[in-house]
Amino acid sequence: MVKSGGIEDVVDTELFISGRDIENSLAAHDVGPCLQWCHENRSRLKKTRSTLEFNLHTQCFIEKIRAKDYMGAIQYAQRFLVESEGMSKEKLQETMVLLAFKPSTECEKYKALFSAERWQELVLEFRASNYELHHLHTDSLLSTVLQSGLSAIKTHQCYSSEKSGDCPVCNEPLNSLATPLPFSHCTQSRLICRISGQPMNEHNAPMMLPNGNVYGERALSEMMAADGIVTCPKTHEKFWLDQAQKVYVM
Repeated sequence: MVKSGGIEDVVDTELFISGRDIENSLAAHDVGPCLQWCHENRSRLKKTRSTLEFNLHTQCFIEKIRAKDYMGAIQYAQRFLVESEGMSKEKLQETMVLLAFKPSTECEKYKALFSAERWQELVLEFRASNYELHHLHTDSLLSTVLQSGLSAIKTHQCYSSEKSGDCPVCNEPLNSLATPLPFSHCTQSRLICRISGQPMNEHNAPMMLPNGNVYGERALSEMMAADGIVTCPKTHEKFWLDQAQKVYVM
């Protein structure tokens, strides 16, 4: 896509390619490339207080225990874990206790440490650290812009029975996407005719039918039949146009 668009000079393709390779190696249970990356960026990772390198060494320690190489695990811990920066005494104790457990343990606390899901957690932690080091966002710019726009027009009516067919948030799939977003802060309200979508004001007065539904004067006039009868779009009831009363909003 980058080559076909001719934008190689403005896209950090090497950054994403190298990151993908490291993620693939972690998924294949190989910490070597990621540890090398940590070594190359150690000073920058230290500033962000990243625990990635420690967690990688912890995983190597766990794998030695899994392979029943207990002496190798102790030597590895003495070399890489005991003096590891950012390592609390409590965390070190929790890690070393693994020597007393088997990978098949049912103890929830240590069962999670032996879980194969830790490799996927390392992949996600590396990705987050890589993005943070290069000031990249985990969310796409499109997603950010879309959420800002939805939040700006989201109202409580979008989640009521009185939804508007012309409102993007009232309709799927944007209605579901906007659910966790905050509602817009409106200091001034506008009345919109649900028939025409035009504002109801002094030039298009809001008119209330006998059933209580309000529509713009222009829309009612345009939909009026030759005999002076209008049909309510919501309830399909028929009324004489002169039965509609003008609504005054204070």
